[in-house]
Amino acid sequence: MLARYPALLLAAALFLPGPVDATPRDRMLVSAAWLQQHLTDPDLVLLQLGERAEYDREHIAGARYLQLRSISDRPASGLYLEMMPIAQLDSALADLGVTARSRVVVYFGSDWISPTTRAWLTLEYAGLGDRAVILDGGLPAWKAAGNPVTTEVPPPPGATGLATTPDQALVVNAEWVQARLGQPRFRVIDARDPQFYQGLDAGSGERPGHLPGARSIPFTSVTDEAGRFLPDSALRRIFREAGVSQGDEIVAYCHIGQQATAVVFAARLLGYNARLYDGSYQDWGRRQDLAVEGGVAPTRGALISTDELAARLAANTVTVVDLRSDLNAYLADHLPGAVYLHYENLRVSGNGVPAGVLPQPAYAELWSRIGIRRDRPVVIYASGDAQNFNATFLAWLLAGFRQPEVYVLDGGYAKWAAEGRTLTRLYPEIATVKYSNDPYLLEVIEGEHVQHMLGQQGVVLVDVRPADQFAGTAGAQMRRGHIPGAVNHFWHDDLVTTGSTTVWKPVEALRATYVAQGITPDKYVILYCNTGTEASHAYFTLKFLLGYPDVRVYVPSFTQWAENADWPVESADAAAR
Repeated sequence: MLARYPALLLAAALFLPGPVDATPRDRMLVSAAWLQQHLTDPDLVLLQLGERAEYDREHIAGARYLQLRSISDRPASGLYLEMMPIAQLDSALADLGVTARSRVVVYFGSDWISPTTRAWLTLEYAGLGDRAVILDGGLPAWKAAGNPVTTEVPPPPGATGLATTPDQALVVNAEWVQARLGQPRFRVIDARDPQFYQGLDAGSGERPGHLPGARSIPFTSVTDEAGRFLPDSALRRIFREAGVSQGDEIVAYCHIGQQATAVVFAARLLGYNARLYDGSYQDWGRRQDLAVEGGVAPTRGALISTDELAARLAANTVTVVDLRSDLNAYLADHLPGAVYLHYENLRVSGNGVPAGVLPQPAYAELWSRIGIRRDRPVVIYASGDAQNFNATFLAWLLAGFRQPEVYVLDGGYAKWAAEGRTLTRLYPEIATVKYSNDPYLLEVIEGEHVQHMLGQQGVVLVDVRPADQFAGTAGAQMRRGHIPGAVNHFWHDDLVTTGSTTVWKPVEALRATYVAQGITPDKYVILYCNTGTEASHAYFTLKFLLGYPDVRVYVPSFTQWAENADWPVESADAAAR
């Protein structure tokens, strides 16, 4: 676009971070040293992305705060992130001080790499070309070089705008992509995290999977831990392993068109012709006229009655696992064909903290040894009372492996025995099988992520322990109480006892109880207990009986949380004071 401004051509060339014949990396990235030398250049525009509070706390002198949505559009189609009409974008950039003479440097405050590359691509789309660059490593790199920061906000600019023409070829739509699928030297790159590409999680789309023929390059793979783009040699290897060769035409997509811009930027660092599918999988996945590959069906989890289990046992169509916590009880008698598994075999200490999950291959090896197969439904039972969560913990783990069908015996051993059904002392004959490691995506959340999500809108934290432990008047953990903001829903309250048997309450009664506490299906639900086993009981209820889409179990739960003195704990006593 500089050709439209011949009077500026020489000035722009003099302002480039490298010589005119420099490599793409030299033209697209600047270092802290380069920026320090050019910080007082009159045409320099500095834009920082990240949290506003982060900008207010510290930023490079002269930098303005850039909120990505101020240069993005959310059209009536419902797509979250689209390019603005050029007239609106021109006005938005003018408000930031960007003119036809500007050299714009965008950078992140901490780790907002993909919003930064999205801002860069927006500037490219607006016609700035080589006059839009990224500070490699962002504010951390600037500070690491010993450069100062400030809290002073620059005065409002008196900009006149760009009055330019957008680079329409940089951003494409679904029809453009579909018309080229399968063509030689056309490469589609999925920039989402692997679980979305593999179809284990639908993400923002309505169908799990990926675009036909797409290859995976996660957006996190093109930068290092410091947020710097990898060397060209490393990036070239990543693209080569994804089937990309020099001269190929690339289009990248992600969920909504943000993460993919990091891959587009990395591809252009190597000189590839790379474009962005702006609507990305949010657009493609919801359109039934467009094909999707690679979706993995979620686990079908449900309760099974004693009558139905008896029929399946007679037909020999299920694998049955006894999860009672007492081996002697299993030795005394058990359901026909049931293999014994103690729940402690499902947990291990991690970094000294007890009750964590095992590595993925260890679970696959365990499933192989006890005869679990993907082509055969699994029925799990526990005692049916206070240890019911042993069965749901295994169900939760198997759901992580996308085991097609997993059932929990409603009422457990106690109901089966009370009805006088067949029991045996014989051990089952187990044909050892090879259970594959993949697919695997456990719906678990780590303590660091829980801590980060405290107080966030749309998130509900549920403590499933007894009321006295929630209040902080009981409990064996290092500190007593609960995680701030948590709602107390005792897992056992999902059950009802009649005589000697305990079963789940009716679905509508369960739904009403959860909704009354603000635990609704539109929220991201985080469950915790003391270690994670009891939380799996509520997971089974919410995920499989009530159909909640976003449910995670925090393992090892309050056992870890209470030990970390930096993480807050609330209790009834503290609230009273």
